[in-house]
Amino acid sequence: MCAHVDSDQTTAAANHARIACLSALRRGRVWAGLDLSLHLALPPGARGTGYTSHARPTEALDGREIHYHWGVPRFDEGARCWLVSPMEAVWQGIHCLDEEHAIACLESAVHEKFLTVNEVRRICAHAPARLHRGIREMEFTADSGLETVVRRRLRHEGYRVDAQVRVGQPGTEPMPPEDLVVEDCVAVEIDGQEWHGESRFHPDHTRDLQAAGLGRPTLRLTYAQILFEWPTTLAAIDRTVVDARRARRHH
Repeated sequence: MCAHVDSDQTTAAANHARIACLSALRRGRVWAGLDLSLHLALPPGARGTGYTSHARPTEALDGREIHYHWGVPRFDEGARCWLVSPMEAVWQGIHCLDEEHAIACLESAVHEKFLTVNEVRRICAHAPARLHRGIREMEFTADSGLETVVRRRLRHEGYRVDAQVRVGQPGTEPMPPEDLVVEDCVAVEIDGQEWHGESRFHPDHTRDLQAAGLGRPTLRLTYAQILFEWPTTLAAIDRTVVDARRARRHH
């Protein structure tokens, strides 16, 4: 195997397929939800196992399940012999994902420069009806798919939520913006699966300190707290907002 060819490409080639859908999105760092299986697109008419000389495998080389897609691509411009086009990947992805993660995928595709806003709008014009409300609510402010998920969940709970809020006085060194501010009194930072890295450690904590000076406590949420422990996480946000409002009234 050539050094630049990975196991997913090898599996795709062995099946006369292209890496597709959620797997193609992940290669572009686009939000793709929780499904980690390998998604492959086969040419039209390849549904039968007779398309190759052996039964089509159900597992990738690393043991992940393989999910096959059939049919004529809707957006084939920019495709490679082993990879569907960026627009096709997003088109397939929003059909595989639930509403919450599909909207996060669309916003993430723009943030990661995987697609332009106009390309996303082309896709949205033909999106399934179950996504129409979420599409109307989209905004391209989020730094991550997780941020989109949290912003939408909190707004659906009735909270006023502002995204990417700047902290600091004019003329001072610019700080990274706060991911989300709830009811103008609690900051919510999304740390995700990976820490931001050493270069962000000091600026992030300086910003948190400045926010505290404004009477705005900061909550930092992890991947697991958002996706697997949301009821407990939401209860903590609710309580922090109540306490922050009470503290403001007393000053």
